[in-house]
Amino acid sequence: MSQRNLLRATAVFAVALGLILVGAAVAPYAVQLGGNDSTDTQNAAKQAFNADELVATPGPESGEVTMDSNAASKTVLIDVGHGNDVSESDVQPLVDALVANGHEVEYLTREDAQRNFNASLRRADAFVVVNPEQPYTGGQLDGLRSFEDAGGRVALVGDPQSAGTTSILGLVSVSVSSGPTGGDAGLTSDYGVSFGSTSLYNMHDYYLNYENVYATPEGDTALTEGVDEVVFRDAAPLSISADSVSPALVSGGETRVESIRKSGPYTVAAQSETVVAIGDADFLTPESAYEADNEVLVGNLADFLVSGDKESGAPAPATPESGGPGPGGSAPGPAPGSAPTQGTTPTPA
Repeated sequence: MSQRNLLRATAVFAVALGLILVGAAVAPYAVQLGGNDSTDTQNAAKQAFNADELVATPGPESGEVTMDSNAASKTVLIDVGHGNDVSESDVQPLVDALVANGHEVEYLTREDAQRNFNASLRRADAFVVVNPEQPYTGGQLDGLRSFEDAGGRVALVGDPQSAGTTSILGLVSVSVSSGPTGGDAGLTSDYGVSFGSTSLYNMHDYYLNYENVYATPEGDTALTEGVDEVVFRDAAPLSISADSVSPALVSGGETRVESIRKSGPYTVAAQSETVVAIGDADFLTPESAYEADNEVLVGNLADFLVSGDKESGAPAPATPESGGPGPGGSAPGPAPGSAPTQGTTPTPA
């Protein structure tokens, strides 16, 4: 072999050896970058869903319950003495707003309701009832009428299942009279408002699930000032039959009632000069008070409760002549076995 051919062969061998060495060096990186799709997917999944690294992040809460009223200190009495399906923590946002603005909040116990109902009302400027499950006696209803006639403010808040078992004070007649404590003590509605006994739902426009219905203001009421939209998690429809009562909040046009499946906008909150009726209690809870404009509604309710000017000394002590047991007490209710009064069926707003 000539020297030139020998040099040419040596050069080719050197180039080939170099390519082999370079390929061997690059191969591990190529495998690492390309890799097995299944292995890479598993590794990515482990990294993304490592249980040790997961942290549950709750949804952001926005808004704050505030009051606009600058009224002097008032006393708000919350009823927990009639088997009310509500705890003190369930109304904490409302209580906190009242206390922060210099007002006093008291709770009507079962003992006070039985022995000193009128006396408890005399100390109060506003009375709040949420989901009562025991009926009010005739004497208690008389005392509450006197309380409201004297300028006391009354808020009636009830879920459908509560409204279906007992009348809310007899001031609001109920659409269904069955149940262990059914009936309205033989009294008609004083304010032309009745609570429905079954829930509303909306399959087209809802919050999280179809049972959480949206409601928007209707007309111009103090209860809805600054409110664009609220969320009611278990709303009862209200029926209005008196000119003194105005719809305050209505649901969307595709809302239906579980019992009759009839669609339409339904009234879910109403207001007169001294009484507010709201067909949902969940909006008061800490879990729901900051959804949509619920915190504005809670603040407006607080303003309503302290904006009255109740006359002192009302209601007067019940007397034996009026059917009561004596000073500060309350009269007995209807005779056992008396037939309950059938209410009305909820109608679209």
